[in-house]
Amino acid sequence: MTASALQLLGMLVACGGAAVALLARDPRLRYGAAAIALIAAPALVAGDVWHSARFVELRHHPAKLAAAIALAVVAVGAGAALFRRFAWAFPVGVFATLPLRVPVQLGGETSHLLVPLYLVIGAGLVCYAYGRLTGPRRGTAERSPPGDSSAPRLAEWPAAAWLYRVLAATLVLYALQTTYSEDVSNAIENACFFLVPFAIMLMLLGEVRWTRRVLGGILVAVAGMGLLFAGAAFAEYATRDLILSRGNLLESNQLHLYFRVNSLFYDPNIFGRDLALVLVALGAYLAWTRGTRAALAAAVVSGILVAALALSYSITSFVALFAGLLVVAGLRWGARWALAGGALALVCGAIVLVAIGTAHTDARVAESSKEAARGQVDLVKGGIRLARDRPVWGWGSGSFGAAFSRHIERAKTTVSHTEPITVAAEQGVVGLVAYLALVVLALIVMFKGASASAATAATAACFVAIVVHSLGYAAFTIDPATWALLGVGVALRRTGPLVADPAAAAAGLGSPRSPHDPRPAAV
Repeated sequence: MTASALQLLGMLVACGGAAVALLARDPRLRYGAAAIALIAAPALVAGDVWHSARFVELRHHPAKLAAAIALAVVAVGAGAALFRRFAWAFPVGVFATLPLRVPVQLGGETSHLLVPLYLVIGAGLVCYAYGRLTGPRRGTAERSPPGDSSAPRLAEWPAAAWLYRVLAATLVLYALQTTYSEDVSNAIENACFFLVPFAIMLMLLGEVRWTRRVLGGILVAVAGMGLLFAGAAFAEYATRDLILSRGNLLESNQLHLYFRVNSLFYDPNIFGRDLALVLVALGAYLAWTRGTRAALAAAVVSGILVAALALSYSITSFVALFAGLLVVAGLRWGARWALAGGALALVCGAIVLVAIGTAHTDARVAESSKEAARGQVDLVKGGIRLARDRPVWGWGSGSFGAAFSRHIERAKTTVSHTEPITVAAEQGVVGLVAYLALVVLALIVMFKGASASAATAATAACFVAIVVHSLGYAAFTIDPATWALLGVGVALRRTGPLVADPAAAAAGLGSPRSPHDPRPAAV
């Protein structure tokens, strides 16, 4: 299956518009391209599923479709008004809705969509576009986005400038490699549901005036969402029943001596990933703060989230948490203390694994664990084989699952659960080079002045945690947290976070720096 001319054109418009939004200097071009991308994305998806059972149901009920569109327009308008009135509401809203997926049932199929986040992004685009094109409100010193001509300081920071260029190139390359994809529909969904809106979100986060209040609000928001997810996980564990995605996981739980929870997520590993990121952020706050009641509250919340994370039995998430906290420790106290803490954690982890292995002697459990391990190994081997068969261009964007099923063995999968292998199989050496350049540049940018504050340390450590997790399970560029952290990380390092007074800096939220100081936070 190859993309039609209309599908390729739609992908180029959507991904190309998002790329232009990341790089354009002129605000009119930037926001115009962003608006085109956000309009083209759902139109492209609709065209792709026009004759499918999921969309036919809506086509036969135009009143429902019109009502849904009207409701979305009203929600975006109300959100834009809210963000215009309260500048902190947009970044806090972004981070609060990052993990929220809403089950949408159409034609007997259920899709988990980031509807709340899409609405926040749309409202943010309307708000900032209106502010830019009509002039800033009194008292709102909005920052120039990374590509703005009024922000020459980014041009003096090559790593950040090249990071945005590589992000834009990644979008365009993904669209071009849809031409020969083995699964065009999956490529369209990945681009329109993830890459395009997340790129616009990153661009908008560059518009935010980062203050102590905003950073504190984000930490409270993500911690609160973590507690909500933890509460759902504890309820699942107590009732031995799942709230969402009950099929395969519920059957798997019947074969184990332990019960895995997934809270309000469709997968325990995605649930664990979200908690791990929140825990790393809280760890950074605790490392920089000085004995306050807020620190005590953060410690209590961390304990609750660790308990919930344990119930997910997500080894990959624990490894990601471990990596993120090591980065925090290294930035705060030095590499020696980080290595010592890491060695101690490894010893404790080995003891726990031995204890678990000794306790779980049931034959069904052992066989189930072996099958899961074999499945992961088979995916990795199959992905490497696919990459070897088409080393330069790969099998096309979003094609891993289809290519694996057709050329390796029949299996229900869309990724290898190891991001570099998935990229190599789908996009070949060309895509792998772009992926590696993106990771390297992002790490360079994130570690620039990372020890200056809890905020800069948290973004660097959380980004490392995401990279580590993507090597063992979840994806990288199709996770909104990746793009959100990049947006915040670049913005904080361009001018440094703003705080109300030096006492606030001592609390770990940032350093008292002028919004017009052209130096990165490391200076």
